Amino acid sequence: MSSLKEKNLFKHMGLKVLSLVIAVILWLVVMNIDDYSMTRTIRNIPVTQLNGDSITNLGKVYDVVSGNTVDIVVKGPRSVVDSLNQGSFTATADLSELSITNSVQINVVANDSRVNNDIEISYISRTMNLTIEDKVTKEMPIKAVAEGALADGFALGETVVTPNIIEITGPESIISKVTEVRATINVSGKSESLNSVVIPQCLNAYGESQNGKSIELGTEEVRVSATIYPTKTVPVKVVPMGDPAAGYSITGINYNPQSINICGNSDALAKISSIEMATQDLSGVTGNTEMNLSVEPVLPDGIYLADTNDQIAVNVLVERLEEKEIEITASDIELRNVREDLEYELNISGVYKIRLRGLAKDLEPVTKETLDVYLNVDGKGEGTQDVSPSYTKPSGVMVALVGRMTLTVTPVEQQTEEGTEEGTSEGSSTEESSSEESSEAEPE
Repeated sequence: MSSLKEKNLFKHMGLKVLSLVIAVILWLVVMNIDDYSMTRTIRNIPVTQLNGDSITNLGKVYDVVSGNTVDIVVKGPRSVVDSLNQGSFTATADLSELSITNSVQINVVANDSRVNNDIEISYISRTMNLTIEDKVTKEMPIKAVAEGALADGFALGETVVTPNIIEITGPESIISKVTEVRATINVSGKSESLNSVVIPQCLNAYGESQNGKSIELGTEEVRVSATIYPTKTVPVKVVPMGDPAAGYSITGINYNPQSINICGNSDALAKISSIEMATQDLSGVTGNTEMNLSVEPVLPDGIYLADTNDQIAVNVLVERLEEKEIEITASDIELRNVREDLEYELNISGVYKIRLRGLAKDLEPVTKETLDVYLNVDGKGEGTQDVSPSYTKPSGVMVALVGRMTLTVTPVEQQTEEGTEEGTSEGSSTEESSSEESSEAEPE
């Protein structure tokens, strides 16, 4: 029986082997169809730089021009390739192997060593290019800047940054482009003073940040404080300084703006009702003079300008003085406070004039009548004396009296009638004469 079974087992052995081979081939075909070989591009794999100190130890700095990322093409079984992404690989560039053209080769490997055996990696570009420069350090002031609009009725006072000086280090070509280091604080909608910690920004001449371009900051963070004050609008008063040339007068001062916004603490603001400014020296000028005056230098301590414009535009009006003369006679002068027991006689030697000097518009309405010339004789005693009349002074006009005037004061003669009994012709003649004089005196 056993012999029969063995005989049947090896019966048709060739066919059985052939069947096994065919089965294996079919399995392989099926597996290959289901997990076929494929290629896939994986882009932007970050490249890690190795041994950078091989450059920096020489007092140099480097910047990557190209090759910060690498693109690869992966070939392998679909089941493996489909599961791969950027994070499946590590890309490195060993800077110690830098070529004379400042380039280095990029190498990519799969993080799973088993995957490395199943795939092939090819590169679209596998070169990292560098620029290498001298490393320089520069010390620069930090400028504090506030950005944003404050709450209505408030203005920015002083903005301070601490520390206010910083060292920046990096490639000479980048450091040389840095024109300003700025620390910015946001004050949008604020009505109270505040402070913040910020990162200084290195800016070029176009206001573009250079941070991140291989620049190292000596201080990574700085503190910025902004003082915020209430505001107040006050008028500006411009007063002249110095006198124009002889024969000229300042007729007015026009300026704009006529009011400014100031800020400070509430107590200081309450004490200020206006801001007075002096013009530039006007000594010797003979015509209208224009100028710009700066407000900030005349502000009291603790008071700041809230407006962005610091300038007051001023136009000083200067005109030539004109002269006018009015001749006065004795009959034009009214004697005031006369005494009845005295006689007054005005005498003018030659011509007596009132000389007027001023602007044409002020001289034009002045006449002998508007001057109302008079002489106050109160207290004038007997005899002849030099006198000067008084007058109503015209507005804006300088007045000078030219000439000589004298006043003679004499007592009024008191004459009485004398009777005589003498019958002589001489006596009669004397009596008649006395009667005539008495008659002449009676009206007085």
